[in-house]
Amino acid sequence: MRLENKNIVVTAAAQGIGRSTAIAFAKEGANVIATDINEEKLKKLKEEENSIQIHKLDSTNVDQVKEFSNSIDTVDVLFHAVGFVHNGTILDCSSEEFHNSMNINVYSAYLMVNFLIPKMLSNKNGNIIIVSSAASSVTGAPNRFIYGTTKGALNGFIKAIAADFIKQGIR
Repeated sequence: MRLENKNIVVTAAAQGIGRSTAIAFAKEGANVIATDINEEKLKKLKEEENSIQIHKLDSTNVDQVKEFSNSIDTVDVLFHAVGFVHNGTILDCSSEEFHNSMNINVYSAYLMVNFLIPKMLSNKNGNIIIVSSAASSVTGAPNRFIYGTTKGALNGFIKAIAADFIKQGIR
């Protein structure tokens, strides 16, 4: 098993990419902690793959993320899949929708990395995977104004993390 004894946190693990990834990591022998705001769907994930630990978590809530981080000793991999897709152009995006998308797609990544990277640094080893999209700084997509904006921000975010911490074993 390729990931045996690896402690992996997967966010947005109750459905979609996060769910599939949590199951795949568990099948490779990882100790998976699956987080999501949807506790009912997390419980269904646990029923399907009993080895996965589940933890209800709003990744946009600083207090919850801090408490979650304090509850785990080590993390080898953070797989951050939290995301929201807003449909429309800039003219369809209210100030509230813009803020909400930035909060969910970008701020959640900031919180998770900010609280978990010290655990990786203490081991001089860790991997941070942030789910992004080609609809970002790579290329634009019709009716994906704020989605592309937030995913472009995440591309810059992870490049900055890599530049700052690659020499300390964080990839």
